Amino acid sequence: MELLSASYVNQKFPMHSHNAYCIGILEEGSQILSFAKNNLIVPSNSIIMINPNEVHANYALDENGWKYKMMYVNSDVVKYVYSLYWISKCKNIRFKYYTLQDDFIFNLIKSFFNSFENTSFGNLEHQLKRILSHLITNYATNTEEQEQVHQNSINELKHILDEKFDTKLNLDNISKSLGINKFKTIRAFKKSTGMTPFSYVLQKRIEKSKILISQNVKLSHVALESGFYDQSHFSKYFKNYVGVTPISYFKSCNILQDFNK
Repeated sequence: MELLSASYVNQKFPMHSHNAYCIGILEEGSQILSFAKNNLIVPSNSIIMINPNEVHANYALDENGWKYKMMYVNSDVVKYVYSLYWISKCKNIRFKYYTLQDDFIFNLIKSFFNSFENTSFGNLEHQLKRILSHLITNYATNTEEQEQVHQNSINELKHILDEKFDTKLNLDNISKSLGINKFKTIRAFKKSTGMTPFSYVLQKRIEKSKILISQNVKLSHVALESGFYDQSHFSKYFKNYVGVTPISYFKSCNILQDFNK
């Protein structure tokens, strides 16, 4: 599980998604959460909840910026907590709201971060279980996961990008090999995933680079192993997507191992 505590003014995160549940609090300022079909204004003292793989962008509402704390919790942890309190099978936990006001849960999340920042690690597991159980009870659904049906060509393209995102890719050549039109492919891919193939590949590279950084790989090697052809481009896109430079991420981003089941 990854924890982030940050303040931003001019940072504008592009359309992206996370493969984990994003759960956090907005402590100061106001933020815009932008989705494919709507924009939400998130005021201070709000809770933010975004489901895995939901494409969104976020940026400040005004020149005052925003300050927030965010945890990224993988699906296995959420399923584990569900199994502790409910008898029914955990199918697909989805939060019903992107943002809400709940002082009790807000304070639970704030207390969790305070404990971590004060290195009071002994109670973190209990606190996390309380947060997740309250969110699931009050603001989530547990339904069968909906299967998305895409055209075969889009599935094939996504598979290629997933397998080769850290190599040099040429969309013209890939489209020709699949027998599909490049520009139609871009439009169809964006409709299916919420991102262009370029943005999709960038996000995959950034996610890999974060893993490598957490493993203490040298930053010069991280750029190349993640698919970036030089350090400057890597640093530029990393800051665009993560909000801090790779060096700052290495020094200050807190990464927790998920608690044992």
